[in-house]
Amino acid sequence: MRIVENSELSNYKVLPFDLYTENKVKILEAGEVLTPGKLIMLKNYVRIYAEELNKRQASSAEDGSKRNNSGSSKLLNFSYETLDPEDFETVLNKDSCLQEESQVKIKYFFKRILDLLYEEYYDDGVIKLQSLASILKNEVFKTMYKCGKGSRVRFLGEYELCHPLNVAVVSGLIAKKLEYAPRNVDEVIMSALLHDIGKLKIKIPGESAFLTLNEDEVREHTILGYKMIREQFGLSERIARVALEHHENNDGSGYPKGLSNDFITEYSQIVNVANYYDNLACNRTHVMVTNNKEAMREMLEVGTKRFSAKMLYTFVNMFNYDDLKEFNDMMI
Repeated sequence: MRIVENSELSNYKVLPFDLYTENKVKILEAGEVLTPGKLIMLKNYVRIYAEELNKRQASSAEDGSKRNNSGSSKLLNFSYETLDPEDFETVLNKDSCLQEESQVKIKYFFKRILDLLYEEYYDDGVIKLQSLASILKNEVFKTMYKCGKGSRVRFLGEYELCHPLNVAVVSGLIAKKLEYAPRNVDEVIMSALLHDIGKLKIKIPGESAFLTLNEDEVREHTILGYKMIREQFGLSERIARVALEHHENNDGSGYPKGLSNDFITEYSQIVNVANYYDNLACNRTHVMVTNNKEAMREMLEVGTKRFSAKMLYTFVNMFNYDDLKEFNDMMI
C-alpha cells in the first residue's frame, strides 16, 4: 500500500487502482470515472492509500511460478508453429481470404491461450497473446486487407474463439486505415483480443460466460476485464480502458459509466464498432441479419447515437457495401 496524493488523482479520467482509507476501508474501485464530485469528496480524507500495481503483479508472478514448478507442461509448452491443425476440429469459412489451415491454427492457438488465462497462467498467456497479435498483423492483414468484403475476413464457428478474433481483425484494419503507428495498431489488436476477457470471471449456471445471450447478466465483465488487464496482466491503461469502455455509446447511453463522445478513448471507439458488427453477424443482438450488407445497414441506422462518426465511416468505407453472401452459406 502507498499513499496517493490528490494531485496525482487529477491526472486520471478513470481510476487505475482501488483506493482505501488508512484503516483499509475501500473508498473507490478501479475502473470508476473520477468526476469532479468524487475528486472533491476524496479531499476530505487526510490520507488515501492504493495498493502498488507492481506488488500485485509480483504476487501474481510468484503464484504463476509455483504453478509452473508443479507441472502442467502440456498446458504451457506450445507455440503457433508447433500446433498441429489436425488436432483441432472446428468450423471454417470456405470463402475466407485465409487458407483453411491458417484458420484452424489461429483458432487453436487462441483456444490454448484462453486455457492458460483461465488457469491463471497470466504471464505465459500474455506473451502468447502478443505473438497472436503479431500473427494477425503480419500474416492475416496482408491477405485480408485486399479482400474488400467483410464476409471474407471473418472466422466462423465457436463464438468464444471467433468473436475476439473477428473484433481484433476488424479493429486492427480500422487502425491501419486511420494510419495509426505500428505500435498503436498492436495495442488496438491486443485490446480487441482482450475486450471480453472479464467474462472468464463470471459464472453463469449451465453455460459458458462467453456464450451467454443475455448481456445484462454479464455487464460486470467490463470492470472485471479492466482489473484483470491492469492487475494480473500488467498491460497498459490504454488496453485496459477498452475492456472497460467497449459498451459505452457515443450518446452516453452505454455502460458501465455512461461515458459519451470524447470521454471514450479512441481505441474503445474502434472496438465498439468492430464488436457490434461481429455481434450482428453472429446473431448475438436483438436484430437479425443474414449477410454483411444487412449488418452494415443496421450499423448506419444506429449511427452516431452509438458510434463515433469517425470510426463508423472508416469501417463502412473499408468494405464492399453490396456484400450479399449469406453467413450461413460460408461454413464448412
